Order: sequence, then C-alpha cells, then structure tokens
Amino acid sequence: MSKYQTTIKLTKKDEEGKYEQVQFKSAEFLPGTVVEDAAGVMEEMQTATDKQSVKKALSRAYSFIADTLFEGQFTGEDYCKGIDAREIASLTGKLLKSVTAGFDETYTETKKK
Repeated sequence: MSKYQTTIKLTKKDEEGKYEQVQFKSAEFLPGTVVEDAAGVMEEMQTATDKQSVKKALSRAYSFIADTLFEGQFTGEDYCKGIDAREIASLTGKLLKSVTAGFDETYTETKKK
C-alpha cells in the first residue's frame, strides 16, 4: 500500500437489515491535476452561504471523494449514507486536505507576498 493511500469503512445494511462495514482503499496514484479539482471543491464548500449552496457543495465533495479519491468504488451517495453523521464533516475535510495540504501552504505563502 502506498504511503498516500487511505482506508475507510462505509456502513451498509445487508439483506437482513443488519449493519455491516465494507472497507475501501483510496487510489494508489493521483495525478497532479487532482489538486486543482480538490481546491475547487474546498473553495465551493468555504463560500457556500445558504442551505441550497451548502447542500450542493457537500454533494460535490462526496462525489469527488467517491469518484476521484476512491476511483468509483462507491458513489457519493454511498459515502454520505455510509459514514456516521458525527464523523462525516471531519472525515470529508481530512480526505480533501490529504490532496491539497501542500497546495494550501504554497497558495497561502504566495498570497502573502
């Protein structure tokens, strides 16, 4: 496993109505262009001001995580429904920041100059 890969567990109900956890690994490699996409998602989340724009931004973030970081192993809706409500905000932020961490520092330093 690459040092950059992340593992998450999504909770799903089985046919009998019992909860089970399914584990997923993130992409082994992400091209540099993904930083730009992730930064756009984060910016949309930070600038969302009303209920509708917040919901749209979160949906975009969930889809980005599912489609890009985890290469379509599950959907954005699966992600939203499979993570506990008390953990989803921090996990979503952590996953997005895992891609943009270096970019955020560089961008902040460049803006200061």
